[in-house]
Amino acid sequence: MNGQKQGTKSVLDVSNVNRKGAPDSATIPRLNYLAEDNFYLSATFVDFLAKWLDKSGYENERWFDQRSEELSGHHSVMRRRGPLRLERLLSDETAQAAIVSVHRWFYNLATVRSDALEYLHKRYRFIAIVGAPRTGGSYLTGEAFSAVGYNPTAVPAAIAHDGFPEAQPITLSPGNNAWITSLLTTSEYLTLLDIFFPVSRNGQPQVVPKKLTKGVYAGSFFNSLLGESTEYVITIRHPISCCISAYEKSGGLPPGGMFKARSTIEKWIKRDLLSTGVSVSEIASMGYFEAFARFWEQYYINLAVSGLTKHRLRRVIPFGDSSMEAAARALHSCHGSVRKVSEFTIHGDLSRRHPLWTRRADEAMARVESIWQMVGLTFPSAELGNCL
Repeated sequence: MNGQKQGTKSVLDVSNVNRKGAPDSATIPRLNYLAEDNFYLSATFVDFLAKWLDKSGYENERWFDQRSEELSGHHSVMRRRGPLRLERLLSDETAQAAIVSVHRWFYNLATVRSDALEYLHKRYRFIAIVGAPRTGGSYLTGEAFSAVGYNPTAVPAAIAHDGFPEAQPITLSPGNNAWITSLLTTSEYLTLLDIFFPVSRNGQPQVVPKKLTKGVYAGSFFNSLLGESTEYVITIRHPISCCISAYEKSGGLPPGGMFKARSTIEKWIKRDLLSTGVSVSEIASMGYFEAFARFWEQYYINLAVSGLTKHRLRRVIPFGDSSMEAAARALHSCHGSVRKVSEFTIHGDLSRRHPLWTRRADEAMARVESIWQMVGLTFPSAELGNCL
């Protein structure tokens, strides 16, 4: 590789493009130099494509399961299998066509081609479910797919859930540009949509629900990408009960109530705190709820001011069994579905735990409420208190 880092001239090389902006498939280099630990095709994309070609289905991903407080092992299994699947895909013509599509979308996004956005907005209309982790988004995403005629068990996590495409506070580090990663994984996501959803026969756009938790980190980008017809369903939960659900999902409250970054959710918390100037040593000495409350507050302020929901086709759904099920029924009704909504399950009695956290929670909610008022969002303070 002449001293270059392995993979530096893969999908980022758009020098060979035809006049329509799409890479010429005859000049796209073979991708057999991809290292196991350095995908320029993401593990998520490779996993989806392998399952699609094998017709093996996506039932084991279970992204829609809001009843369990256990961590999923799907992503670690996916990454272990990635190198073997990638080797097989590199010799498959259908897979190569999909890779060409990723090139094309990356070029279109990087150069902001209006015809590509016009195509996207004509073919798809999105329902974006946006909220911090553990606020009911998985439930509503599953119900949204059911409302538009898809069994959630048959929908892959890459299409539906919040791990993909990637978005995070923009950072630069050796070998990593977080914004390029966002563009690449978004290009992969758009390619997967064209693979998974058939072209509409009646000329109407395909409705695509998406749990877009990470959208707040690039709000204006995703708002422009998804288009003005996108409906935003904002989920929010009282920070104390949200925190309890997060640590139960992550293996329980750590000893002494101190924050530790064990699970994916907790690693997001640490990353977001670091992005605002909190030091590693400060995080190491931080109580669990202090870290979580700060993350929760940052997240919902970002949601308001990032431009994600600026077109205002949006509604706020406070956490709770009645409100979540009512929102699910509204989704079914809007899309002509007569299916019965699933029961929304709240785990345990959270109301009497951690009374010393109340003051810190109230401070966080007050600051978020003031920012929401500035952009015309109604903060459901009473409803959050009732569902603590």
